[in-house]
Amino acid sequence: MDPSKKLPSVLGVKLTSDLRGRIAAAARAAGVSDSAWLRQRALDALGLVSAPDTASGRRPRVALEDQAALAGVVRELGEATLAARIGRTGEAVAAMERARQVLVPVVVGFERRA
Repeated sequence: MDPSKKLPSVLGVKLTSDLRGRIAAAARAAGVSDSAWLRQRALDALGLVSAPDTASGRRPRVALEDQAALAGVVRELGEATLAARIGRTGEAVAAMERARQVLVPVVVGFERRA
């Protein structure tokens, strides 16, 4: 699910450990989050279709070193933008290249961990 598209409501449900474990196992087997699995069961039971409610995805966990690297990328892109605005094309391209050299390995690393 797109993190910027948060669902607007939360329903707190108390469960036994056994039921919680079975839901977690079923969700893993289906390749979705526990919440998405439960939402899909509710949609099925009610005969509804809702893309936002069906969406699933693990929240990305970004390692501290990756967070620092990405912060550096943002700075490099800021420098590139400023350099480009004042006509310093060489500096802009160099800053974008430095950003790319960090961004590509970090993003590829995300894909490997997913």
